[in-house]
Amino acid sequence: MRFSRLVLLSIVVGVAAACESDKVTTPSTPPHSDMRFISAVSDTGAVDIRFIDQIDLSPFANTLGFRQGTAYQPVEAKSRRLRVFPTSLNIAITQQVLLDTTITIPDGQRFTLMLTGPSRTAGQLKFVMISDDTQAPASGQIGIRMVNASTAPVNGYLVNAVGDALPGSASFANVASYAATAYTTRATGAAALRFTDVGSATVNASVAGPASPANVVGELPAAGLQSAGTVFSVYYFPKARAGSVSAPGAVWFVDRNPCDGPCTSN
Repeated sequence: MRFSRLVLLSIVVGVAAACESDKVTTPSTPPHSDMRFISAVSDTGAVDIRFIDQIDLSPFANTLGFRQGTAYQPVEAKSRRLRVFPTSLNIAITQQVLLDTTITIPDGQRFTLMLTGPSRTAGQLKFVMISDDTQAPASGQIGIRMVNASTAPVNGYLVNAVGDALPGSASFANVASYAATAYTTRATGAAALRFTDVGSATVNASVAGPASPANVVGELPAAGLQSAGTVFSVYYFPKARAGSVSAPGAVWFVDRNPCDGPCTSN
């Protein structure tokens, strides 16, 4: 009988202790930012990018090709270690490390890690951190800037269509290698960028911006030239040193969706 009472007492005490420790907790998110990867490596195929210090809040890229980018992903803000690997189904190839580096991630920002440099020259591959704007432009406006992902300075001309004559002066003048300009605002509507070498009137590349897709009633507006509040970075890339990309080109990337802040559905 005494043994039964001791067992019962132990169960009661255990249950009471468990109830006492079962308190509701509010999970907290560590300091973090939003980031994306963009590849400006013109002498190799696709790459895979991985943070190797932890699993949570660690963006990644799979099969990221030249002139391609990922969506924004949350990343923990602190000193982070990441590696770049060649994309391959052959384990002997894909386990090769093209870059092993540590980057300090800022808190509360939106930014791009642009992979640059020739991969076939030891020590030249690197990431360039580019801050991206999350501020909404003025009502009825979109934001546009230029990023030079090539190794020489470039001029950018903002026009209405790719066939337009170049204006008398560059909208983005003498943009240095791997540099980003300030954003300029513009009314919603058609827009294109044309690019020349500094001191030349020969157009190296022209690219029109993306039109906004038609919205179903009740949907929030998607990013595009006709969607006020959209902010773009137009990346100018050199021609590839390997593969079939034989001429310079440019890509419009969305830095800010119209509904990243207060937004009203149609």
